[in-house]
Amino acid sequence: MKKRPIKKELFSSVEKMDAFLEKADLGDHFLSNGKVEHPKIKKINLDLPEWLLAQLDIEASRAGVSRQPLIKLWLVQKLEEERKKRVALR
Repeated sequence: MKKRPIKKELFSSVEKMDAFLEKADLGDHFLSNGKVEHPKIKKINLDLPEWLLAQLDIEASRAGVSRQPLIKLWLVQKLEEERKKRVALR
């Protein structure tokens, strides 16, 4: 019998996972029939200084994820903050 590979934890603690799930709106990712909607992906190149990559790697390691998902999560969080600011100004 073949063993499944052990997946790396996405969160360093249950508290961090709970905090994320409290803020995240996962409803956007499901269709009415209960299936996951996979977003269309567009690749980009991003040039960053080495010191910034090193800091990102440290933070990603603390969160138990790789650099890319951390960047995606932070971008989504920042965009949501900016959207809320715009709505509040109306």
